[in-house]
Amino acid sequence: MNLKEILFWIFLAIAIILLVWNVFGNSPTEFAVMMTFIFTILLKVWSISDRQIRLEMRFNSLVKDYRESKRG
Repeated sequence: MNLKEILFWIFLAIAIILLVWNVFGNSPTEFAVMMTFIFTILLKVWSISDRQIRLEMRFNSLVKDYRESKRG
């Protein structure tokens, strides 16, 4: 697990706690709850984007190796 995934799970837990607190205790504002959820989603998208970039790099190196093996 990298830092982004750990932060995602931490902020997801905080967002759920804030949501439950808002529903039952009516303490935090809706803005605070929404911003926490939005930041959590942003972390997950950022993590997925990094994984996709690494996958593309691996695929490009695989294609390069395949082309070199066909030539020689």
